[in-house]
Amino acid sequence: MDSLSVQLYAFAVTMIAGASIGFIFDLYRVIRSLLRPGAVVTVVMDLFFWVVAAPVIIIYLLMANWGELRLYVLIGIVLGSAFYYLLFSSMVIRLFISLLNLIGHIISFLCQLFFSIVVWPVKVLQDLFLTFNARRRGRSWIKFESGWRGLRWRGGLRWQSRFIPFWRRQ
Repeated sequence: MDSLSVQLYAFAVTMIAGASIGFIFDLYRVIRSLLRPGAVVTVVMDLFFWVVAAPVIIIYLLMANWGELRLYVLIGIVLGSAFYYLLFSSMVIRLFISLLNLIGHIISFLCQLFFSIVVWPVKVLQDLFLTFNARRRGRSWIKFESGWRGLRWRGGLRWQSRFIPFWRRQ
């Protein structure tokens, strides 16, 4: 029989294991709420969660008491996950969502930077060439615009040229 200190150590480690599983489950919940998968994908994601969670539990059990599964170990896992959900779950979910929003803003900024450095000058040159070509052919009423709106890009430039209405022609 193990001493009380060994059992308390094992109980503490299993509580940490329960909190770790709660953390992984919160990450899973955030990803699932963002992706909104169908029934089949949800089953696959559930299986993937357990493929990740089972080795985590096994590693903690090996650290705690050489993998022996006793009643206090199960109670420790349940209490650890319950304390995690009561104390940290909402904060961790907000942190995950904020991190994903930050990553989205960084990706959006990089796309805007790419369009402002690479695509927009090419589009302006194309518009100048088409305008010059149209004026050379005597169709000066056609005006080509790049449609660029600065760094407030929300999903694409206007790639097609527009005809100017007759009341705006020069």
